[in-house]
Amino acid sequence: MDMHRPRAARACSAGRQTGQVLPLALVLLLAVAATLLYMFNTGQLVQEKLRLTNTADAVAYSAGVFEARMLNYDAYANRAIVANQIAIGQAVGLASWVKYMGSSAATIGPYLHLIPGVGTALAQSMEQFEAAMDTLTPALAGAVARHDAAIQALALSQQFLHGPGDAAALASRLALMQRVAQENDPQAVVDPLPLDDDFAGFTRAHATRDDRRRMGTLVQDSREAFLRSRNWDFGLVVLCHGIELRKRGSTELIDLVDGWKSMDTLSAHHHRVRRWRCRRSEQPIGYGTGASDDALADQAYTYAGSRRANPRASARADSPAGLARGFVPTTVGGGALPAFRDLSERALAQDDPTTRLTIRVTKSAAAQRFSGGASSVRPAGRLQLFGGALAGGYSAAISSVEVFFARPDAGNTLHPGRTELGSLFNPYWQARLAPVSAAARAQAQLRQGDAQLP
Repeated sequence: MDMHRPRAARACSAGRQTGQVLPLALVLLLAVAATLLYMFNTGQLVQEKLRLTNTADAVAYSAGVFEARMLNYDAYANRAIVANQIAIGQAVGLASWVKYMGSSAATIGPYLHLIPGVGTALAQSMEQFEAAMDTLTPALAGAVARHDAAIQALALSQQFLHGPGDAAALASRLALMQRVAQENDPQAVVDPLPLDDDFAGFTRAHATRDDRRRMGTLVQDSREAFLRSRNWDFGLVVLCHGIELRKRGSTELIDLVDGWKSMDTLSAHHHRVRRWRCRRSEQPIGYGTGASDDALADQAYTYAGSRRANPRASARADSPAGLARGFVPTTVGGGALPAFRDLSERALAQDDPTTRLTIRVTKSAAAQRFSGGASSVRPAGRLQLFGGALAGGYSAAISSVEVFFARPDAGNTLHPGRTELGSLFNPYWQARLAPVSAAARAQAQLRQGDAQLP
């Protein structure tokens, strides 16, 4: 009988302990639920942040590439303007040379009849040559008109691309950024006003006379030998006796801005002693001029010494008879240099001209898949502490891009040891992502209510 009592006592004690682990289990279940919810929210928020960050980088880089392509287009357009200007100079120079050859043939032709046997045939050949020269000048005038039209179109395209105060460029860039953001994340929104942007004012239209001389100097220096000088001498003068032929001529860009004019002259200079002094007389043989505009002030130009060496022939070239027949170009700009796009003074003052852009992309909490947003998982009660509330009710990401000038051959193989400065005459502009500045980051935090960015 005594042995059964302990059993009853133990059974009674076990019955009183039943259900004591339930409160602990409930606490553990609440902790596990909170942990799972926290892990879920953390994973979703990290995923949303990565997507938003990648979207911001894509938007910034696309905007940088857009700016670099605009600058490269300006460079290509400027180079095309220079090339077309040289082409106009070639056409004007050829017109002058053609007139000079034709007038030379007309001057020499009558004397060829004096040659026995072949004189008449040679004279007829010179007449045909003169007629052939005259047929070339209308074609050269048409070439001047076409190249001038191309120059005007290129200059207008630069103005249209940028717009007043770069308004057109900035509007196109914003549209591009918004499209890139939508393609990466349809719920992402690009701030219309960047955090940091100095593209407006990085370039400007060079429209004044002094501004355009910068390109004019480049055009003038790019002339080939035919445009620079067409000089030669032939003959022998001994002790102030003899005959010397002097050919002079060149093609000039008047005042580096206004347009092209060319002159070619050929004269025979007879040297002889008269009244105990050496005298020289000039007999013009050939002469000709050509111009892209008929109102060019070229008094200061000698055309490779033509006006000094052959004054009488130069005077005939300057007369209406000296202009190549049929060479009356009908142009919009008269072959003059138009306004063009180049870096502003602020950009040219930099040792390494660069332009920066910092953009901000946001996404509302309601569009994000976490418990506090678009997710169907909604915490209640005490679990609302783990809802992942966002500052300002949205997430934000910022990214910076830098547009810079760099040659493809970093070592500058054409000119070793020399560095090419940034300009809008070479299309070497590129884009790269850059660190966000402290000022831009602080500005972004202020936009989000002076809170740390997620």
